[in-house]
Amino acid sequence: MEKELKLTYGNEKISISVPENFLAGDLVKPIKSSINMTEDEMKEKMVHAIKNPVDSPGIEKLVTDKKVGLAISDEFRSGLQELIVAVMIEEIFKGNPKSLDIFIANGTHAPKVYCGNLARKIKEISKDLDHEVNIILNECDSENYVNLGKTTLGTEAEVSKEWTKTEVRIYGHESKYHYMNGYSVVDKQVCPGLCSRDTIASTHKHALKHNLSAAGRIIYHKDASRKENPFAQDNRDVRKLSERFILRNGKLTEENVPVFLLDMFSTKSTIEWIAAGNPDKVSAQMTEAVDKIASFVLPRTKYVVISPGGPPACNAIYGVQNSFDMALKYAIKECGEALILAPCTGNPGQSEEVKGLATNEKSKALFWDNLVRLRKKPLAEATNWIDKNFELYLWKTDRVLKLMLEQKIKLYLYSELPAEKIEPGGFIQVTDPHRWIIERAKRGDGKIRVIDEGNKLLVIPSN
Repeated sequence: MEKELKLTYGNEKISISVPENFLAGDLVKPIKSSINMTEDEMKEKMVHAIKNPVDSPGIEKLVTDKKVGLAISDEFRSGLQELIVAVMIEEIFKGNPKSLDIFIANGTHAPKVYCGNLARKIKEISKDLDHEVNIILNECDSENYVNLGKTTLGTEAEVSKEWTKTEVRIYGHESKYHYMNGYSVVDKQVCPGLCSRDTIASTHKHALKHNLSAAGRIIYHKDASRKENPFAQDNRDVRKLSERFILRNGKLTEENVPVFLLDMFSTKSTIEWIAAGNPDKVSAQMTEAVDKIASFVLPRTKYVVISPGGPPACNAIYGVQNSFDMALKYAIKECGEALILAPCTGNPGQSEEVKGLATNEKSKALFWDNLVRLRKKPLAEATNWIDKNFELYLWKTDRVLKLMLEQKIKLYLYSELPAEKIEPGGFIQVTDPHRWIIERAKRGDGKIRVIDEGNKLLVIPSN
């Protein structure tokens, strides 16, 4: 008997059949409510959270006659950004602020690629609500940053000058697990979201400590054994530094800047959890909520089939890698084999050389080209080179190398990419997933685990 399972493949679902006696258990995917909320119901839930804040004054009281900054995530993150902006603009203006600047926290992501649609929508929303707002994008290679000092780990905190000019800082965020930061949390909207490339690169080097800078680990967690995470600590320190200073007339003054967070765990049709108020208190609540919805304690298996989820997680191997850290790494046994289901069709406007492999020419050169070059070298030599020559995107190369060379995992890929394009990076093309599964079932040397939306869940090994 075979069991049919449906997994995400781009914007569609793909069916795979697995012999029942080969399956290690049920399909692993985040636990989602069966309730589909309307847009109005989602807005109502957001407003309710904002008006019932955790350990914080209400937004209306905070923003009165103040220059307000609102940070939201860019289009690289799939989510409810447009709804968040619509609700937050309306609630902020109820308090009669002096002005509102909306910051799209795109970090090193190209503004033209990951901010354009959202920026246009923000303009439409503000016009419909009859409120004037200023939209600011992060240009990480510009000079428009102010140095706020060093973090406890030595990173120079260079934060957007425009952000530091605001007198009240508000965050509209959506949380989930994060491959390096433990959880995608409010801290990331400042760093990397609103920081210079140098600051972002400095924090990202902590990702090389891959067993600490990992999914499910963050200072906000109640479990003491899961608090240590140098990457997350550095990002948090940058946010905390940014909330100590205001830039007035070109001069930094140290003040206690009012802050407010709206955070949630959502899908396209449902808000599973939501809270607002004090960022630290809300973030602590968030880790518990996300753990209940999307963490799985499982025994490792020899074989794994995994889908990272829909766009943008499945658009390129660069993004697919996130699901390796969050789900595959601890789901699979040493010397195991994994089949990844991701179309890897890239983004509009990309060159054929980049499409399906990375987000742009630079990330392709650093992540993919170095993977091709280093994967045939001894692991110690490869990782030592990465440490000495570290730049952004190289941390992904480091982690794929450790999966391939340290855990000795074979990575098979069912995608739209030709074999000659992926094989130099160590990926093996699969054209028939069912055949791949049956061949391994016949070996009789282990079980198979099937994981959907691996970019949104955490696997914790029980063995």
